[in-house]
Amino acid sequence: MSRLVILAAIVGVLSVAQGCATKTYGRQSTLTNFEKDSMTCREIDLDLAKTHGFIDHVNKESEFSGKDVLAILGDFGIGNNMEKSAALESANKRIEDLNALKGAKKCGSTAA
Repeated sequence: MSRLVILAAIVGVLSVAQGCATKTYGRQSTLTNFEKDSMTCREIDLDLAKTHGFIDHVNKESEFSGKDVLAILGDFGIGNNMEKSAALESANKRIEDLNALKGAKKCGSTAA
């Protein structure tokens, strides 16, 4: 009976640890109508730089770490991959929207 209790305790600890193991990055929001109407070319360039910085941050934070070991034990690392993909997808969509807005507002070709 004591082996069963120990096994249950181990499963419980791994479940709790796995729940904390998935990395979170956040998301970049889609452009609102207010942003589209009010952003200047300079603000668009600044937002593009900020969004590229978000991508760099996600790529740096997604490098292998101790959390990955727990995630692999819990869900084979699928949660971390899904989280990274969703974060990058939101950033790439925002960059696409910002570049479209930049073209619509006939902004110069300053590097972002």
